[in-house]
Amino acid sequence: MATISFSHNHQPSDNRRGGSHHHRHGPVVEEIEGLIKVFNDGCVERPPIVPTVSPTLHPSAKATAFDIKLSNDTLIRVYIPEAAASPSVTLPLLVYFHGGGFCVGSTAWSCYHDFLTSLAVKTRCVVVSVNYRLAPEHRLPAAYDDGVNVVSWLVKQHISHGGYSSWRRSQHSLPSRR
Repeated sequence: MATISFSHNHQPSDNRRGGSHHHRHGPVVEEIEGLIKVFNDGCVERPPIVPTVSPTLHPSAKATAFDIKLSNDTLIRVYIPEAAASPSVTLPLLVYFHGGGFCVGSTAWSCYHDFLTSLAVKTRCVVVSVNYRLAPEHRLPAAYDDGVNVVSWLVKQHISHGGYSSWRRSQHSLPSRR
């Protein structure tokens, strides 16, 4: 099975050439079978175990989803149910942190994307999913810092846009952090 390297110092690699414990990056020093390998040179590989998807939703989804890049390190995916179409409707906001032990996972994983689309629609709630930095490349508390930065950004957006309804209407025109 081919694997993808997420180390910024290395090119994607293919582990079919070597054994399971030796690789062009040296021996594996930590491994969770099928999820993550850490090599002695610091390279980290994660096999593509879950398909990734764009924020595009099927028209029957009864929601809108889009990504906002807040910084080079942090991206959020926002899910807004059709129930929010009326400016007079104010919906609760839920900030979601995907699972994966801070080592694997992404807001773009299809399982989280499908779940959060359904959650937004069924609960009539705006959902903001945080794509935080992963360990071991980014040791804790990096993921926590990303979460705090997202919540702080949301509060600033709420205040600067005159409340939630105005913020919600402005989101499709917010390509980056303000």
